[in-house]
Amino acid sequence: MEITVQRVEQLLAIIALVLLVAGCIAVLAPFTVAILWAVIIALTTWPAYRRVRSLVRGRRTLAATIMILLLVTALFMPMIVLATSLADDAAAFIRNVREFFADGVPAAPAWMFGLPLIGDRLAGLWTDFAAGTLSLGQYLPKYIQSAGSGLVKIGAGVTQALFDLTIGLVTLFFIYQQGGAGGRDLSALAQRIGGDKSERLLEVAATTMKGVVYGTVGTAIAQGILTAIGLAVSGVPAATVLGVIAGFAALFPAGPVLVWGPAAIWLFSQGDFAWGLFLIGWGAVAVGMSDNVLKPMFIGQGVDLHFLLIMLGLIGGMIAFGFLGIFLGPTLLAVGYTLFSEWRAMRREDQTDPEPAAGQGAAAD
Repeated sequence: MEITVQRVEQLLAIIALVLLVAGCIAVLAPFTVAILWAVIIALTTWPAYRRVRSLVRGRRTLAATIMILLLVTALFMPMIVLATSLADDAAAFIRNVREFFADGVPAAPAWMFGLPLIGDRLAGLWTDFAAGTLSLGQYLPKYIQSAGSGLVKIGAGVTQALFDLTIGLVTLFFIYQQGGAGGRDLSALAQRIGGDKSERLLEVAATTMKGVVYGTVGTAIAQGILTAIGLAVSGVPAATVLGVIAGFAALFPAGPVLVWGPAAIWLFSQGDFAWGLFLIGWGAVAVGMSDNVLKPMFIGQGVDLHFLLIMLGLIGGMIAFGFLGIFLGPTLLAVGYTLFSEWRAMRREDQTDPEPAAGQGAAAD
């Protein structure tokens, strides 16, 4: 009877523990993205935090505050510069549009007829609109509702992003402030669960995460600068603003194409075919190759991970986890690949170990 009671008590304790863990997960689930972002940023900026902490003589709260202010400045300053430049360019754009339509809608440009598949249709719509036989009222009602729904989704996404950013910065502050103790606790927990190999796996995860962040951000900055140079040389206006946009777009696969591609089309529409071809070549070679060279080089530092796995981790991670998957995908593959490699090495060692001879075994006995 006593054994049965003990088993029931143990079962109830396990159930209570499971419910407690499930409750904690449910409470923290809305903040998962923000917490992961905070951990990733803390991991990659920890050397800088240690330097700041040494400059303020070990005062962790002050060092954490300075780091948060620096990160906020680094995050929002490009956005402020971009918004200011866009405001100036928007005024010039509106002025150019007014001048363009001052004498009525001009005829469809000749290059529009040469566009494959859709050229004739677009030119026909342009001609009908210029002749007054086509009213925008025929088309606007069809798209107003979908456009409104899209704006609502964009607004919800921006609100969620600001919420995640706020929670992430608050979490990051406390990670900076108490990060040393948290790292030791994580290492001790991993040692207890995974044994001696846990330190190696944590090292692989940290190294891969740093490489992904440095590679993604560094490559985005390089692609933004290269795109701005190509646009400026080609004579495209607002090259600096477009370069900043290309830098943000470079965080996603083939993002800069969305900037220099339309710019090349604009050059063609202006009759600058040579500069349009130059911009396409520059974007495909200089900008495109920098992504294929710099990113794997950064991510592969310190981790014996094949280029194919790096690319699959980047793309597959983003498909599975969204933008955060750019960092999580290669990290998960790196840890899994390391586990598989070490398991395979252990199997080889077991297979190559010579069996002790019968006489030696008898002597040992």
